[in-house]
Amino acid sequence: MACAGTGVDRRRLHAAVSTRQSAAPGSGPERRIALIKPSAAEEQAGHAVQLFDSVLWVFKGTTRSSWVTTPAAAADIIVVHHSEPADIIARWRDEGKHIVVLSTDEKHHPAGPRTLVYPFPAVKVLSMLEHVEAEMGNNATVAPSAPVAAAPIKPRVSSSNADPWSFVEALRTLRTVNNSTLWLMCKGPQGPFLWLRGDVGCYYCDSATAGAIRAGTLDLSGLSLQKGTPPPGNLPARSGAELFWFATYHASASLAPWLNDKTVYRLIRWPDLGRVRAHDAAELTTQIRVVAALAAEASAPAKLATRAQTDMDAAARTLNALASCALIETTQPTPTAPKVTRTERSAPTPVGGLKQFLRNMRKHLRLGGTS
Repeated sequence: MACAGTGVDRRRLHAAVSTRQSAAPGSGPERRIALIKPSAAEEQAGHAVQLFDSVLWVFKGTTRSSWVTTPAAAADIIVVHHSEPADIIARWRDEGKHIVVLSTDEKHHPAGPRTLVYPFPAVKVLSMLEHVEAEMGNNATVAPSAPVAAAPIKPRVSSSNADPWSFVEALRTLRTVNNSTLWLMCKGPQGPFLWLRGDVGCYYCDSATAGAIRAGTLDLSGLSLQKGTPPPGNLPARSGAELFWFATYHASASLAPWLNDKTVYRLIRWPDLGRVRAHDAAELTTQIRVVAALAAEASAPAKLATRAQTDMDAAARTLNALASCALIETTQPTPTAPKVTRTERSAPTPVGGLKQFLRNMRKHLRLGGTS
C-alpha cells in the first residue's frame, strides 16, 4: 500500500477549498488590497496576479485580517507586476500605499522583502502580508485602542492519568528505529481502530478517527501501540507527518520536553497547511500568525508569542508541532562584536626634552649643524 505524499501541488490550490472547513470571516481589521492588471503582454504576468488572488481567496476567513480587494485609489496595499511603470509606483508610494511586486524575471527582479518571484507558494504570500501589516502599524483602518484578540484555544483535558507526551514519544522512538516492515496498531473496546507503519511514514484509520485526531478530541495519551498486522484494504493511507503534527499539537499547552523556553528557534520551512489544516478556523489563524512570526525572525517561545500577538499556550502548541515535524531548528542570536576599548597612550618624553632628542637624532644620522 502506497503512502500519501507530503507535498501540495500548486495546481490543487483551488481544489483545497472544497474540502476545507467553512471559516467565519476574520475578526481582525479590514485591509484593502488592489491587484493591478499587468501592463506587460507576457502570459506569466497575468498568471502571477491570478495566483496571488487565488491565495487570498483560498485562505479567506483564516488570516488575521479580512482582505478586501478594491481599486487602487482606495487600497492600503497594491500588488503589481514588475513591468508596472516606475512613475506610477512612485506616485502610489507617495500616497502612503504599500507596494508588493510580483516578478516573472528572477534574474533582473529577484525575490526581496516586497517582491515575490512567480511561481510562489501560498505561504510566502501569507508571510509577506503579515510583514506588510506590521509595517502599517497604527493605520487608520485599525483602532489603536483595540488590540487584536488572540484566537481562543479550547482546553484539552486528558481523560487518563497517562503522560500527555507518551504517544508522541512513542512516535519519535519509532521514527528513530525506522523499521518500515513493522506494523503496529491501537485497540479499543471494538478492536483495532488505528494502524501505523513502523517508520511512521503512514497511518490508517477511518474518517471518524482521523477527524477526532485532527480535532484533538481523541485522547492519544491513553493509547498504547501493539505489534499487529497490516491494515484492512478499505482504509485510506494517511501521511505520518499529519499524525505527528496533530498528536503533538494537541498533547499539551506546555512546551514539549525536548524544547526549552530559553532557546532561540528558527523556521526551516513552512508546514503543509493544506495537509495539517486545523479543525477550528480561529486555531488555524493563530497557527499561521505564529509560523509567519517565526519565519520573519528566529525567536525564543515567549518572544514568539508576543510577536504573533497570541498567548503562550497557542505559541507553545504550534512550536511543539513544528519541532515534531522537524520544521524548526535551534539557533543562536547574532553575536554582538565586543567593543574594543582603546587605551590612550602618551608618547614617551625623551630624556632631556625635545631639544636633546633632536640633537641625538642629528648625531646619529651624522648631520652637521649647530643646535
